[in-house]
Amino acid sequence: MKCLFQWPLLQFVFAACSFPPSPALGVSLKVVRPEPAESISLSSGSTFVVGTVVPAKSTVTCNGVVCEVSEDGAFIGFVPIRLGKEWTEAEEKKCDARFEFRAGHESDETNAVVWAYTPRSPSAAVLAMTVFDPPRNIRITKNIWIGMEGDRLGDLVYVPKGAMLSAISGNVSNVVCRTSADVEFSIPVPETVKDDSSLKVTNFQCLEITIHNQKEFSWLPDRPGSDPLLQVLPGLLRSRNPMWGFEVASSNMETDQTSGIIQPRYNPWERRAMDRGHHFRNLHVCLDPGHHPDRGAVGPRGFEERESNLLLAYEIEKLLKTEGARVSLTREADPLPLRDRHARLQELNPDIVISLHNNSVGDGQDPRLIHGTQTFYLHPWSKPLAEAVHHSILRKLETPDRGCIRRNLYITRYPSCPVILIEPEYIILPDQEKKFMDPAYRQQLAEAIVEGISKFVESQINRDSNNTPAKRD
Repeated sequence: MKCLFQWPLLQFVFAACSFPPSPALGVSLKVVRPEPAESISLSSGSTFVVGTVVPAKSTVTCNGVVCEVSEDGAFIGFVPIRLGKEWTEAEEKKCDARFEFRAGHESDETNAVVWAYTPRSPSAAVLAMTVFDPPRNIRITKNIWIGMEGDRLGDLVYVPKGAMLSAISGNVSNVVCRTSADVEFSIPVPETVKDDSSLKVTNFQCLEITIHNQKEFSWLPDRPGSDPLLQVLPGLLRSRNPMWGFEVASSNMETDQTSGIIQPRYNPWERRAMDRGHHFRNLHVCLDPGHHPDRGAVGPRGFEERESNLLLAYEIEKLLKTEGARVSLTREADPLPLRDRHARLQELNPDIVISLHNNSVGDGQDPRLIHGTQTFYLHPWSKPLAEAVHHSILRKLETPDRGCIRRNLYITRYPSCPVILIEPEYIILPDQEKKFMDPAYRQQLAEAIVEGISKFVESQINRDSNNTPAKRD
C-alpha cells in the first residue's frame, strides 16, 4: 500500500503544529544599596547590600558572597568591602570601594559593578578633632537643648541664645564644650555656634531665672571661660502635679544682666477643659513623619522610609480623628529638614508628639541578624508614653523587643510635651519592607500605636484625678 504522507510533508505538518522555542528570559539586576558614589563609613570589614533581581529564582553574589533572595526577587547580603580605585571624569574625587554583583539563572547571567567612597577617600574622610589650646570662645546663635546621657532624671541642659561657651576641641562639623561642672557636650558648628576668638566672655556675667509656679531649679553659675547653663532638677518631676514639659523664654542677651523665664507645662486636662470620659477629645497630637528631603532608609525594592513614614502617619491620623483628637503633621509632601522641626513643633504647640520612622543598621552590622521594634525618648515625662506605645506594638504585632531606650536624638530633645520616636521595624529587610508596602499591615501598626497612646492618656487622666491640684502662685 502506498504511503499517503511523504517525509517532507510530515516535516511540514510537525513544524506547523509545534510551538516556536521560547526566548530566554534575560536576568536583570537592580542594586539599591550601595548607590553609585555612596559614602560607606568603613574602609575595611563588611557592609550590607540590597536590591532586586529578575527572575526571582536567580542566584545573586556580591564580592564573592552569596546574597539571600526572597520569593519575589528582593535580595540582601552582608559582603566584604573590596578596595580599588576609580577616578571621576573631573578627576577631583575618587571612589575606592568596588562592589561586584553577579546574578544568574540557568544559562543566563548579568553583572554589575558599583563604586562607593570609604573613609580612605579624601571626600569622605572622618576628620579628627583638633584640641584648642587655649580654649576658644564661641557664642551660641540660637537657643539649644542638650539631653545629657545617663539614667538620672532631669539631665537636661538649656543653653540660651547669646551665651558664651568655651570650646576645648572641634572640627569642621562639631565643637566640644565643657561646662563648669566638667560636663562635656558636642554641638554641630553650622547650626548653633559662631567661632570668634576676638569675643570676650564678659557680656554674660549673670543669668537670672524667673521660675513660674515652681522653685526647684538650679543653674550652673558661669565664670569667664565657662558657661551659663540651666539644669532641671528631679524635684520638679516629683512634684504633686508632675510636669508635662516646659518652655523657656530668654530676654535681651546684649546686657550683662540677663533673665530667662521658665514656664512648666502640666497635664493638658489641667490647662483647659477636657472631656475626661473620652480619652482623645480635644487632645492635640502631632505626628512627625521622619525624613524628607533626605529619603531615609531604603528597602531592597526601593520603598523609601520617608514615604512609608508618611503613609503610616495618614493611617494614624484617621484613627485619632475618629476618636475626636485634633491631629497635626509636621510635614506632608513638602520637605521639612530635620533642623527645622523644633520650630514647626513650637508653631503647632501640640500635647503629644509621635515621630515615625523605620529602622536600618550601620556599616559593619549584619542586618539579617537584627529584627524588631525600638522606641526612643529622652525627657522623663516622655517615658510613660514611650513605654505604653512600645508595648502595644510588641503585643499587637508580636515583633521582637529591641528596647524602649532613652536616647539623645534631635526630635526627642523637644522639651514642651511628651515626645517619642518609633522605629517599628527594619525596612531594609526584604520581608519587613514587603509588610510596610501593604496597607493592611500599616493599618494594623497604626491601630497598635493609637492603642498605646490611649493607654498612656488614660493613665495620665487617672493620675491627675487622684492628685490634689497644687497651689498656683
